[in-house]
Amino acid sequence: MKKVFYLFFPLSLLFVSASEKQGAEKSCVEKMVCQKPDNDVQTAETLTARRVYAHLHLADTASAAIEAENFLKTTPASKLMQRALIRALATRGEEMKALEQYGKSILMFEELKEDPSLIEEIAWGILQKGQNSAQFPIKVSSLLGASFTNDVRAIPLILEHLRNSNAYMRALSAKLCSMLGDEILKDELLTLLQKEKVWYVRLSIIDSLGMMKVKKAFPVLQEIIANPQTIAEERASAIIALSSLYEKIDKGELQGLVRSSRAGLRELSCQIIMHFELVENAHFLIDLIKDPSPHVRVAALNALGFLRVEQWQEKPLWEVVGSCMQDSDPVVQITAGWLATLLRQECGPQLLEAKIAGQVPEERRLAAAALAVTGKSGQKLASHMLRVSKDPYVKATLAMSLIGQRVDVKLATDTLYEFSMKKEDLWMWENHFNPFFRSLSPSRVKHIEQIPHYPVVVDQFVRLEILSILSVMEHPKAEIAVKEFLKNSTWGITSSAAALLLQEGGEEALSIIKNLLKDPDGKIRIQAALVLAIVGNDYSAIEVLQKAYPFVDRDLKVHILEAIAHIGDPSCVPFLVQILSEPFQVLRVIAACAIIQCLHH
Repeated sequence: MKKVFYLFFPLSLLFVSASEKQGAEKSCVEKMVCQKPDNDVQTAETLTARRVYAHLHLADTASAAIEAENFLKTTPASKLMQRALIRALATRGEEMKALEQYGKSILMFEELKEDPSLIEEIAWGILQKGQNSAQFPIKVSSLLGASFTNDVRAIPLILEHLRNSNAYMRALSAKLCSMLGDEILKDELLTLLQKEKVWYVRLSIIDSLGMMKVKKAFPVLQEIIANPQTIAEERASAIIALSSLYEKIDKGELQGLVRSSRAGLRELSCQIIMHFELVENAHFLIDLIKDPSPHVRVAALNALGFLRVEQWQEKPLWEVVGSCMQDSDPVVQITAGWLATLLRQECGPQLLEAKIAGQVPEERRLAAAALAVTGKSGQKLASHMLRVSKDPYVKATLAMSLIGQRVDVKLATDTLYEFSMKKEDLWMWENHFNPFFRSLSPSRVKHIEQIPHYPVVVDQFVRLEILSILSVMEHPKAEIAVKEFLKNSTWGITSSAAALLLQEGGEEALSIIKNLLKDPDGKIRIQAALVLAIVGNDYSAIEVLQKAYPFVDRDLKVHILEAIAHIGDPSCVPFLVQILSEPFQVLRVIAACAIIQCLHH
């Protein structure tokens, strides 16, 4: 019987900690159990430890805990069994008992304070228990926390939620798959895509398949693109994903896409020509500018502009594509006007100016977005329209373009600052008509069940990007604008939002935020610390966040813990261990995730 338990134990060691799974040295437990015992007490201790870990390997956590507790009643000074009991309790989901036992153990054996594997085991126990919670936010936090650790133990949790009856959990799990990239996750995504009905879940699956370079997805993605019933968002995602899967394409295969009876596949051919910069195949694009589908015509014009094709068969390209200026579709007209401007044709700026001055708001803003990406060719017109246009969204779009080119900087930054101070409307970026043209627009974003206050979140992202530009350009009122934004943000700064704020700002933008760490307004200090932590990984934010934690509401506590996790400073572990005793499970789950990230940063 002893031999059987001995065989079980080495297998169970694979589950002791993430560090061991990643090829680290043997833990203290393994060394102590595997070494030759010196006396009868050590023999009993070793055999009991083997039984405990055998029970854990068989998922019999109750028996494992009982074995360890019974031994400690007679031999309380056993460090080996103290560790075994902590792990058994953590695996069983009794984190409070595990923490209590951990407190007793470090009083008895101070060297255990220096062993992070015990706290890591407790943290993993909390995350795994969170998966069984009846509360939806806790399930989400547990899944996110496990995934962000990049530990192999996250894979079963993601697989479980890919099969969840809740659509949001399936969508979230599909997105998280791209972080790990394991083959079992790729296969599960392919299976799920073929039967999934919810549109936003399908989008998440398609995006992840493209990011993970899953070659098996070729036929499924082609079918999605070719299906006339496919919604526009899904077709666009599938085109991007499929084009990223191609490593090369021969002329015959490309010609097959160009000649396809499916408009989606013809649009894909334009994307592939751009992706591989196949200038020698520009003749396919010339054919496609006369396609029956306006989406294909727009894609062909985009590709010609992207590739900077200026001549065709020894003639100026404009002689071939100029007829698109009279197209029946206004999006094709504006795209042709953009291409004409790039080709230095006078008719291009004339058309864009007429559209910007027109009566249709959508066309005004689309034309402004097209003019914004014409570079030097459209600088003069952009500067003129910035001064004369009455549409604030047109002015803001053109201002951002001119700032990028360092033209009329003072006028452009002042215009952008005035626009950023408007609070009455929600904003969004509009690139639905043409992915090349992104314009500021009044928000048409609808509420969706998976993200609370979604229109407000999108609006905040847009405002953050504008603040980023003002910070980079060192506008004299940039700090006031940032301070006002941080003061009025009620939904908290997420990592993606904060990244938008400072994605181009570097040290210049960070210095503005850093000055706010000493602001007399406590809310501004906290929000500034959150931004510095999430974007700048700035250790100076830690003290502000830890001091503020006891005095803020639960929602802000969540953001503080997420920010500390993002920094990943091991010195934060003692603070996070205290949070594991919080009465709210969602805080314990996020703190557990933060502990693992700090230990393995």
